[in-house]
Amino acid sequence: MWCPEALVEACIAVLRAEAERLDAEQAVHGLDALDETAFHPILAAGLAGAGLGVLREQPYPGVPTRRARHAERERCDLVVLERQGLRLLDETAELRRRDRAAGTLFEEAAANEPMPADAVPAGEAVWLEVKAVGQFTYVEGFAGPNRRYSAELVGGPLADARKLAADCAIRLAGVLVVLFTADAETAGHDLHALVHKALDRDLPVGAPILDGFDLTDRIGNARCTVALVPVRSRHD
Repeated sequence: MWCPEALVEACIAVLRAEAERLDAEQAVHGLDALDETAFHPILAAGLAGAGLGVLREQPYPGVPTRRARHAERERCDLVVLERQGLRLLDETAELRRRDRAAGTLFEEAAANEPMPADAVPAGEAVWLEVKAVGQFTYVEGFAGPNRRYSAELVGGPLADARKLAADCAIRLAGVLVVLFTADAETAGHDLHALVHKALDRDLPVGAPILDGFDLTDRIGNARCTVALVPVRSRHD
């Protein structure tokens, strides 16, 4: 049984450790200066440290019978498996492999090959899209209020929630928001407002699971919050 709170706890632990490392180094820039993609390996390491299997940039399952090429498929930032040592079953890739064997001496063997014991179907993994947003940010090297704060906090997560909900093979999913704000009250208010906007747009999301920690204020952000917004499949 998956525990969303445990996923958030693992992400908080690794981000807090990274923030403390930067403080110890007396770094000029903090966590809130990182590009969004820079959080992917940090969060993956935190989840792996909790004993989970973590894969990055995995193709969305889609409809396997369509047999979309690898380069055509959208990617999901993080896919979490129950434990390390497991791998994700890619049904589309499997069908394409069988297609290549059709008409050869290996056709029957490919058709009868059992699913590997360590392969996890897409519906049993947790699919996470990551979004990092700051109330204060750097623009062309200068720190100040993020004029696109509201648009970034709403637009990116809602687009990701729509993608996750639309995939017929995904059953466990969420948007993982790393939010930097002046205080905890702002984070809580804005994240719940995000969910209400998603519901207003008929997106199948749940209440956010969130936690955070105080951050050394370098540019106006004194709080880091991690929120997991659960996304349900539209096909359930």
